[in-house]
Amino acid sequence: MFYPDNEYHVRQLTEADLAQVCSIEKRAYTIAWTDNVHAECVESGYPSLILEQGGAIVGYAIFNYLYDECHLMNIVTDPNFQGLGVATRLIKEMYNTAKKSGMVKVILEVRASNKIAIEFYHKQGFAEIGLRKNYYKTADGQEDALVMELIL
Repeated sequence: MFYPDNEYHVRQLTEADLAQVCSIEKRAYTIAWTDNVHAECVESGYPSLILEQGGAIVGYAIFNYLYDECHLMNIVTDPNFQGLGVATRLIKEMYNTAKKSGMVKVILEVRASNKIAIEFYHKQGFAEIGLRKNYYKTADGQEDALVMELIL
């Protein structure tokens, strides 16, 4: 059980976390990021975060900065901890980190079919600002992405 108000720790994602992060990714998504993509994000110094409880990673947020924008590229909760506030805690920590670094907004893309994620982002205050046609791969083709924005 995840305890959102205690017994958790948020910190920078490091190379030592990659095995756990990649394992969570593969369990959470049918079409997951590759281990190499995760490694490249760490090697590039993205200011990404993990949320851990009892030494185990229960979620992570991978993001980067471009000028004054924070680009949320991937936010994932371990499937065993979904619905318990992990993503909410992570995204709020990302907002704080981004603000401290001078970012004024957060941009993201989300699969047009991912209604749960879209609802989550709306609850966080994101607005839909665009559409990227055929942005994501699917098992049998391509899928559009909604582009969403939150002003910090």
